[in-house]
Amino acid sequence: MTLTRGYILVLDPERLHSEDTHPLETTLQYPVFVASSTEQAVNRVSQGAPCLVILVGNNFQAWSQPLVKQLRQYSHSPDMTIVALTDSTSPQWNYSEDTPGVDGLLVQPLSMDILRSLVESAFARSICH
Repeated sequence: MTLTRGYILVLDPERLHSEDTHPLETTLQYPVFVASSTEQAVNRVSQGAPCLVILVGNNFQAWSQPLVKQLRQYSHSPDMTIVALTDSTSPQWNYSEDTPGVDGLLVQPLSMDILRSLVESAFARSICH
């Protein structure tokens, strides 16, 4: 499957000072934009909606609620899928309803089949609404 419109936005604040390619950029065969700050992510979404947003981090609840609300306010982005990605060792892996607007939680390590299915579902959701 090829994405003809849309892209995947990965927000990973821990990659702030890394010059290396993000692991999700090399794993996914889709257009990926990696943001290292919430400001970068919001600016990118304001230019065009992604079909999928992946919030990376073990403390996503601390920063994702305001961000998710801000991302969802753009008129061209209500159908994007937003998921949080955390490590299996994180105490926050037991996702609760405390994070409204987030469509789900993924726990690393991810299999390629799950990741591919997620991307294809997000893309379908973005074009079918």
